[in-house]
Amino acid sequence: MLLKDKLKDRIKLYLLDTTALQQLKLKRNFTVNFLAQGEYNINFTLDDGENKYVFRVNTGSQLELENQIQYEYDALKTLEVSGVTPKVYIVDGSKKYLEYGILVMEFLEGKPLQYDQDLKKAANIFGKIHSLNLNHIDTSNFIVEEHIFSDRVVEGKRLLQDYLTSPIVNKELKDFFYKFLQWSEKNRHKEKYFIENKWHVINNTEVNSHNFIIGNENSYLIDWEKPVISDPTQDLTQFLAVTTTLWKGNTILNKEEKQGFFETYTKALGGDNRNIQERVHLYTPYLYLRALSWCAYAWLEYHNPDKAIKNMDTFNKIEAYLNINFLNKLLKEYI
Repeated sequence: MLLKDKLKDRIKLYLLDTTALQQLKLKRNFTVNFLAQGEYNINFTLDDGENKYVFRVNTGSQLELENQIQYEYDALKTLEVSGVTPKVYIVDGSKKYLEYGILVMEFLEGKPLQYDQDLKKAANIFGKIHSLNLNHIDTSNFIVEEHIFSDRVVEGKRLLQDYLTSPIVNKELKDFFYKFLQWSEKNRHKEKYFIENKWHVINNTEVNSHNFIIGNENSYLIDWEKPVISDPTQDLTQFLAVTTTLWKGNTILNKEEKQGFFETYTKALGGDNRNIQERVHLYTPYLYLRALSWCAYAWLEYHNPDKAIKNMDTFNKIEAYLNINFLNKLLKEYI
């Protein structure tokens, strides 16, 4: 039986045995239904006909945190003022009932982002989040990344550690990643631009199209599993990168589409673009290091029979990204 099926009845018991029903004002005849799952979270809906929520079960931490779900809850509470993230109501990181972290949040109506239709809406969402004045809100719980090139190199080495020594990975792919790591190490001194021209905002760091909810009136950015305070380049580069636009669809943005996105984003910030396009250009290969190293790490995880969550669509995309021809074409400008 899949983990999502095992959890369904236990979630109902958890809600009935705790004060959660009263907190959420849910009637006792509420239903629990599977909604969606990522690599480290499984989401369900709670619905009594009048009230509807998302019940999020956390199964692991990409940030290697002891209390991953509390980190996500704290981030969402801080971001509520933006008006473009879900409200949160309950957090339980005790793992007493389900052996997993628990978060209950607002259910938002809408559809995933489509790059050919919703670029301006995404730019405005980023603008609202990146406009938050960090001097006026408590950000003490956030991880801060000052050295965004060096951090990607450290992260890449960690994610690739087992991949580069695994007997089931072919030599050509190992050679590619060795070369990519060497190039990234050699060029990481260029991060001094971001240190000398510091611009810190709250970044989501997982801005694929399915982490946006586009509604008729309002639109949102969800899934705040691993936010950091750092240069906005992190989110904007990832959002526009080929590895993201192809992740859940079949889109590669052209120059005009990117230009339109940056113009809308700049307007949402109040008119000061702070050389955002140059910042994105500089960071792009390090974003690819993060994305591709994670794919390598996840590819090995998928070969572990004990992995709790397995999405075959994700695995197929990972395989496509780890094709040596795709890798060489993507990085030909750099390595």
